[in-house]
Amino acid sequence: TRPYESRILNARYLTKGTGAECARNVCEMMMMSTTTTEKTKHWNDAACSDEEEEATAERDRLLLRAMEMYDRHFPLAAPSNNDADGSNDNDERQQRLQYVKNGKRVIEMTLALPDDFTLEYEPGDSVGLLVPNAPHATRFVLDMLRAHHGILPTQKIVLDGSTTTTTTDSRSRPITVGEAVRNKMDLCSPVKKKRLFLLSQYATDPEERRALRLLSANVNANANGNGSGVEETSGRSVGDLFQTYVEEQHRSIVDILKEFPSCQSIPLEGLFGILPAIPPRYYSVCSSPLSGKEVIDGYSFHLKVAFSVVDYLTPSSPNDPNSHRRMGGVATRYLECLCSPFLCNDSAAATTTAIIPPTIQIFPKPTHDFRLPTDLSTPLVLIGPGTGIAPFLGFLSHRRAQISSLESKQAAEVASEGTWRGGYELDPEELNISNSEARGLNLAVDYMRKQRHGEIDLFFGCRYRDHDWLYEKEVEEFRTMGIVSRSYNAFSREEGQEKMYVQTIMLKDEACGSRLVDMITKQMASVYICGDGNAMGRDVQEAITRLLAEKKFGKQSDEREATEKAVEYVDQMKRSGRFVLDIWS
Repeated sequence: TRPYESRILNARYLTKGTGAECARNVCEMMMMSTTTTEKTKHWNDAACSDEEEEATAERDRLLLRAMEMYDRHFPLAAPSNNDADGSNDNDERQQRLQYVKNGKRVIEMTLALPDDFTLEYEPGDSVGLLVPNAPHATRFVLDMLRAHHGILPTQKIVLDGSTTTTTTDSRSRPITVGEAVRNKMDLCSPVKKKRLFLLSQYATDPEERRALRLLSANVNANANGNGSGVEETSGRSVGDLFQTYVEEQHRSIVDILKEFPSCQSIPLEGLFGILPAIPPRYYSVCSSPLSGKEVIDGYSFHLKVAFSVVDYLTPSSPNDPNSHRRMGGVATRYLECLCSPFLCNDSAAATTTAIIPPTIQIFPKPTHDFRLPTDLSTPLVLIGPGTGIAPFLGFLSHRRAQISSLESKQAAEVASEGTWRGGYELDPEELNISNSEARGLNLAVDYMRKQRHGEIDLFFGCRYRDHDWLYEKEVEEFRTMGIVSRSYNAFSREEGQEKMYVQTIMLKDEACGSRLVDMITKQMASVYICGDGNAMGRDVQEAITRLLAEKKFGKQSDEREATEKAVEYVDQMKRSGRFVLDIWS
């Protein structure tokens, strides 16, 4: 299935206190820098002519400027020449706290869907996004190809099936070198050992070639009895060297090319031979297709996703002058820039979209396991720290729409069908009839209306109550409506308080632990765990297993046997689809 070029219809910061000032400044910069509407018609249009390639390069420069503006507005550390004199400990502590919060920005984004139903979704599904390389990486490689091979970004090439993705039609048409470098090779992911060895073959400097082969030694040297000419290092294993130099510093192929300049003679086909395609980025849908029917900018169908803007500093290393550098997510920082017209909370600035429509290529990624039970009476335990709560907003919205449908529309439809036999139709909304008045008109609908929807307990965790408590207002509204029965919130970085995680609440709150076991073992609730990090999923599962061992099996068995029974109980829940995890790293 070909991806759909979706338009961003709306966006907002979910993190509290993340100001709109920078987004407003970015919009003003874009407006002032834009010379003609035609040149900036679409951010993601494929370049088909020299003029369009030049316009795309100009958009890259605007993106780079926008990212630099966000970096300055959200510093992650004090400037190196910062003088601490004149500030007290409390001021310094608050400043450090603000740096941490600056690196934690969460955005909810609304994306348009086609009106021909070629892209449908259900709660629990994910959507894949195709993004280009970071502008600075694209510009470096294009300049390198021009300097060493005289290749211009506007030159046309044809990619064969082995060097392009199957999700685009680029094989059937020539594309510019600029588009190929921007969209068809992964320049920004941490480089793998095998690719370092392949790159070393293009190094013209013997010392650089030797260093690159040292970094990739366990890929080739071990297989050939050190046939690559790499000698053993003293005091540090090759694996440690690769981890500290490449993995911890998140060095990409562009970083390696900068630091090993004799490799810059690599030709374009050599880059394609070494580098994979840009991987899609997947985000959980946080909306329901049954809700949100309003038309936005002419689009009747849309969905929402939430994501954290990846923004951090790499570790500091005394022997690495390029360590402790700021790294940003290729996709999320790009999306933050595209969302700027909406993040600024200024209707006037939002007119920027009329000049530079923010579009992104998307495609659906259905799930088979992370699905709501079809029976509304099934209780749910939803555990989603951080952005792991996103798909559960879709679950809750879907459940609300289902309950609302049962309580109103069906009653009106039955009343209409049971009382009118004329040759004309009535819209159910035109019937001024209450549920009590419609009761008894149809036994089947009476039965459906009497079915209770299962209770839903929601567990959420974040660092700071006043910053990244995502969807606080929305969850409270679900509680008021009776969709959510209990909500438990854990905060792990509150000043002067014990670190609390969702599993901590389960184990330390006696009432919470007892209710959780009761819902799982007596009410036969389904458990869903979603979030970032394998450790979270493991720790939550261990907490639930421990509670089951203590409160269900502990009375009849010793501790070891009770634990074994609890582990088997959770395994059986997994096999029957009652214990589902969606964990990403």
